[in-house]
Amino acid sequence: MLALGLDIGTSKICVTIIDCKSGLCIENFHDDNDTFIKINGKSSKMQDAVAIKQKALTLLNTAIDKYPDIKCIGVTGQMHGIIYLDSDNNIVSPLYTWQDESSDSNYHYLNISYAKKLSDMTGYKMASGYGLATHFYHSDNKMIPKNAVKISTIHGYIACSLAKSNSIIIHSSDAHSLGIFNIKNSRFDKDAIEKAQINYSILPKTINKPYILGKYLDKIPVCVAIGDNQAGFIGSGCTNDILVNIGTGSQISLSTNKSETKSSSVEIRPLNYDQHIFVGASLCGGRAFAILKDFYTDVIKMANLPVPKNLYDLMLINLENTDLSDTIVFNTLFCGTRDNSSLKAGISNISTDNFNAANMTNGTLEGIADELYVMYQIIKKDDDTPKNRLIGSGNAIRKTPPLRRILEKKFNMPLYMPKNSEEAAFGAALYACVAIGIYNNLEDAQQIIQFEEIV
Repeated sequence: MLALGLDIGTSKICVTIIDCKSGLCIENFHDDNDTFIKINGKSSKMQDAVAIKQKALTLLNTAIDKYPDIKCIGVTGQMHGIIYLDSDNNIVSPLYTWQDESSDSNYHYLNISYAKKLSDMTGYKMASGYGLATHFYHSDNKMIPKNAVKISTIHGYIACSLAKSNSIIIHSSDAHSLGIFNIKNSRFDKDAIEKAQINYSILPKTINKPYILGKYLDKIPVCVAIGDNQAGFIGSGCTNDILVNIGTGSQISLSTNKSETKSSSVEIRPLNYDQHIFVGASLCGGRAFAILKDFYTDVIKMANLPVPKNLYDLMLINLENTDLSDTIVFNTLFCGTRDNSSLKAGISNISTDNFNAANMTNGTLEGIADELYVMYQIIKKDDDTPKNRLIGSGNAIRKTPPLRRILEKKFNMPLYMPKNSEEAAFGAALYACVAIGIYNNLEDAQQIIQFEEIV
């Protein structure tokens, strides 16, 4: 019995085929999400939503052609971002991604940002990249397409399109990522939204449970799309565990029965029905390591030498072969934080003995882990319920053994890695399996997930 999961990420689109009995991934299909739109020759924070949809359909159909006996389709993808749709559910805008910084702009002539102004007007913490903060900026600057009647996340829309749903319905995990969403009743806060003079009717319908939107090709049930953070949590087998996910960004997530936090550095997100997860999210995460690679590339080019194709591997080999008794301290806040986007990265504890490439590499990995561990300590102030395991996901952990060791040392726990390498797509597939009744509940579905042996 097979299920399909579709993950529409910022840099990659993935389809995974899973065996619902063994819990094994049968095959993954990938395509680069190289759809960022260039303006005056420079890449923007917008992606071509129509091109994304076409890429996703091509990948989906390729997988179904090879595995025609698919029982259900689950969908997930990059959260926070929005697209605009017309009355016929056609895309009429780019995808304004979670990286969009328009709401960091000053609101009129005041010395506050659009995101901060929206927070003050609604009482909800907002940040740049949140869909409704982006929409608030668009509305005030008359940038909303004239024929736009609805907003949606890209994957929320694609799930509805696959299912031929007349209505745009998104999951609470997605809706919450747009902002001004009441986690207690799983609804957008209409009163708060109207205080900000945002047209409430432009918002999609929401649901907080596994739900079949319709059928693809009139035969394969399609489940409502869920946020990639929650999908990754499900697909990593997390129940009463700590999940560290490091990819382009990074996140730490753990289950909780809380619905409120006093901290502005972490948040509580919907998972399934009234289940929630604590989340601390970094704006840079694994991208910090890519930034370091770019720096090394620049140095190599300065010497007029060819850049090795396996530069990442060489960085790690150099790290493994160097004594690190006196280490550099690297703060990797290249993109700031959700609270303060003006914060910058920094390096300290530099001496004549440790200012070398290996220490820079190690310091970057330590900095990535430190940011997550600090968030974990903040979460523990709200909920210090003991957790069973530390689970890792994301290519940065899989492909970087030193980072894995750093995380184990930092959290003082062995780190478990799921055998399935596409945790978000896998989690979306599992959620769809629950929706069509293959499993009684989410916890039963997660029991099939297998882990690599600890080394």
